[in-house]
Amino acid sequence: MQVGIASDLNNPNFAGPINPDTLLSVEFFMHEPLDANKSQEAGMAVRGPAIPYVRIQAPSDHTSIIETAVREEHKRRFPDKWLYFQIQNNMVEGAAEIPGWKIEEWTEVTPEQVRTLQFMRFSVVEQVANASDGQCQRMGMDGMSLREKARLALRARMGVEIKQEMEAKDAEIALLKEKMARFEAFMASAEKPAPLGLPKEKRG
Repeated sequence: MQVGIASDLNNPNFAGPINPDTLLSVEFFMHEPLDANKSQEAGMAVRGPAIPYVRIQAPSDHTSIIETAVREEHKRRFPDKWLYFQIQNNMVEGAAEIPGWKIEEWTEVTPEQVRTLQFMRFSVVEQVANASDGQCQRMGMDGMSLREKARLALRARMGVEIKQEMEAKDAEIALLKEKMARFEAFMASAEKPAPLGLPKEKRG
């Protein structure tokens, strides 16, 4: 009989298989590696440009820490952590171009909820407000309420923006009226006839 091992997820003889990678401590981070050639030429430590690195460690084992530049295999091996790292460093293509109210500016949600939404590729509150029932379910137990909260927040925000626009227009109209009143007052004073001079004295 074949004996299963923890790393063989396709082994039907292994009871309760788990991915051993889920037991590892994995962290993606930006690092400026030492440039050996330039350091030798300059006679001092010269760092290169910052690039993504990954730190992999078995829990409670400080002797097995691996730190290396990120390769494609790391991205495929730890897709969730790699995506989260990309989101945190604004590396997700197209996210910055999506118009709307940015998720991180929505103060009614917790930082944890912001991270969850960003991980699910939500960039603006408008996307949450228009999320499908299936997307809400993937948000967790509060997915439906989060969608409703987004809709109410957008309505309130829109109401404030409309009010501000109206106040700005009212202020502009008031300023124009004041300028017009000053202009009319100036024209009225300019049209008044000049006072007649005193008669000349008769010469004897």
